Amino acid sequence: MTQRSWRGSVLAGLLMLGAGRLVAQDAPCRLPVDTVLAKRGQPLFTSRACVGCHSIGQGPRVGPDLAGVTGKRDLDWLRRWIKNPTAMLATDSLAKALLAQYNNVPMPTMRLDDDEVEAVIHYIARESKRACVR
Repeated sequence: MTQRSWRGSVLAGLLMLGAGRLVAQDAPCRLPVDTVLAKRGQPLFTSRACVGCHSIGQGPRVGPDLAGVTGKRDLDWLRRWIKNPTAMLATDSLAKALLAQYNNVPMPTMRLDDDEVEAVIHYIARESKRACVR
């Protein structure tokens, strides 16, 4: 293989990887959103101070940016995490990795019931969709 064709192959591979990332980033933005639940989740996200540690589409803060999280994480895992992060930090390897990644600042338990957790998830999904349009 000539040096020129080798470079072309590497460039083609990098372009394909980049295109794959674009598709993966766009996928969370196409999730169906229950607008009634999302509307209910918005004040919960604010009043429970989620916004103090997380943005949705504006980059990480104390905790990760949540844009697209409903497409990146298994929804059952996300429900358990939002419901009781303390319990998950004791047993879940992904939760432990996130804790280490974000300076060992644990997410507090927000004392949300199952319906409230679902509303927050739909709010995050709705805002993630809006962040994709920006």
